[in-house]
Amino acid sequence: MVVTTMTSLDEDRGKFAIIIKLAVVALYAFVSQSLVGFVAFFLLDELKNQIRLIMAVVTYMVTNLLVIKEHDTAHIIVGAIILAASLAIVLGIKLMLAKYEERKIADKNILMKSNISEMHEKRANRELLKQSYLAQKNARLMERENISRNIHNSVGHSITAAVMTLDAADMLYDVRPEDARKKMNEANERIRGSLESIRQAVRVLDSETDGITASDLKAAMKDIVKEFVMDTSIEIDELYQELPDEVNVSHEHSEFLTGVLMELLTNGVKHGAATYFKVVLKGDAGHIRLSVEDNGSSDYNAENSQLKLQQGFGLKKIVSYVQRCGGEATFANEDGFNAVVELPLIAE
Repeated sequence: MVVTTMTSLDEDRGKFAIIIKLAVVALYAFVSQSLVGFVAFFLLDELKNQIRLIMAVVTYMVTNLLVIKEHDTAHIIVGAIILAASLAIVLGIKLMLAKYEERKIADKNILMKSNISEMHEKRANRELLKQSYLAQKNARLMERENISRNIHNSVGHSITAAVMTLDAADMLYDVRPEDARKKMNEANERIRGSLESIRQAVRVLDSETDGITASDLKAAMKDIVKEFVMDTSIEIDELYQELPDEVNVSHEHSEFLTGVLMELLTNGVKHGAATYFKVVLKGDAGHIRLSVEDNGSSDYNAENSQLKLQQGFGLKKIVSYVQRCGGEATFANEDGFNAVVELPLIAE
């Protein structure tokens, strides 16, 4: 009871409380002269296990030797051994219980950490799925925006030209019927080409693949050349056979290459007054190469020739895209204008 009462002393008193406990327990052991009194030393939690056991045994032996004269030495030794063994058993049980509690706490902490880790992993997976979905959605929206812009630019131009051709046919119908019929046929071809462009755009939107085949790219370029010839009556030679039809080209590359073709054809007439073009498309599963050359007037020997090539807005955009994709673009302005654009084809 005394030891239990002393154990409830304020822990903040530190060493003073320990000294008081030791004094009270020692006095109780000396007065009681029983094993219970010496076992009390073992109940002092402030001391190490070995020190408590030694203090209890040593105090028992000293007390018996000094106070209890009638006990012989053998009897005292046997009592000390019994006391030490009893205390050792109690100490072992206490250590086992402490380890059991520690193991329970450790298992609980491991389980808690595992649950927390699993929760964080699930949250991270949900966040990754969300980001992936948003990225795919944004890419799809950008693709739709590009397609709608291309439809507006190409199909809008074709339909406008078809309307103007029909107006001309209407004015020529009573005067020159044959010319009027020719104009109507041209308008019909333009409208058919526009419908095909729209169908192709719809196929791209509905497609789950990451690109189009080379055959579709060739068809798009042929439509561009055909409309350009109808508008300008300029001769254009085309060579597409060196690019296999089964090669897959990304939507971004295909839109870029068709834009390059339109840009170079328009520039050749506008800046070089070209009357002849040669368009060559070649490549394989690893790369694609478009070259466009014309017979336009050349100012290669002029001082500002290379400066014009470097500062042209359309050419700047071409070079920027090609470099970003790891390709190569070269331009030459001697004996006409010659442009070569080569892009790598990397599987998505």
